[in-house]
Amino acid sequence: MRKTNENLTQRELEVLRLCAKGYTNTKIANELMISNHTVKAHISSILDKLKVSCRLLAVTVAIQKEIL
Repeated sequence: MRKTNENLTQRELEVLRLCAKGYTNTKIANELMISNHTVKAHISSILDKLKVSCRLLAVTVAIQKEIL
């Protein structure tokens, strides 16, 4: 998998883009055809890698760092 400068995987970037669109975990899971548990794991990893505590901050930081 290709990595970004923040070491986000392509799948994490897909999840983050959908978070930025306001998708719920369930809607993200349906869109990407993965389980809710997997979505939660990706979001947890994103928060950890971006060193933030919530989805909104993750999207904000990603935009500021031009990841999204």
